[in-house]
Amino acid sequence: MEVMMIIKVPHLYPFLLLLMLGACKTDNRQITSDMIHFPPSGGGQAENAPIITFDSTTCNFGILAIGEKFPHTFRFTNTGKSPLIITQVSPSCGCTTAKDWPKQPIAPGETGQISVEFSSTGNSGKVDKTISVLTNCVPAVQVLRFQGTVIGVDNLPAVKSPVEMEMETP
Repeated sequence: MEVMMIIKVPHLYPFLLLLMLGACKTDNRQITSDMIHFPPSGGGQAENAPIITFDSTTCNFGILAIGEKFPHTFRFTNTGKSPLIITQVSPSCGCTTAKDWPKQPIAPGETGQISVEFSSTGNSGKVDKTISVLTNCVPAVQVLRFQGTVIGVDNLPAVKSPVEMEMETP
């Protein structure tokens, strides 16, 4: 004996219609195959490739106390002849965090920014941390730097020593 259940959900159909219509929305700044450039076989600069030009590739934060955070924004311009695409921003260690960067193509002449933050927790002395920016430029990887000095003593848990007992002699 088979039992067939029919579930009627009158509110499901309008929701599905809205979902399908929302999926059809287009963005004028989509990445297309003509935006992706490969380096010429001779290894030189591609004539029409995008060029990412930073105001500065190094941030010198000076002196920080251990535990402080230092946010910074690296600003850049696409000085090339085709749209610039940033595919990835990768800090060299866990003490530096990439906060925000453009996910859409940057047209020639347009500007953008990459926001990062350095945390001095766990660091002391001279610091030189890098952030790799992967683009469709030639060369594909641009390197940004955080430099400075971290001072202070890190809060390390106290080391427990063996129990020492004093005994009195009668």
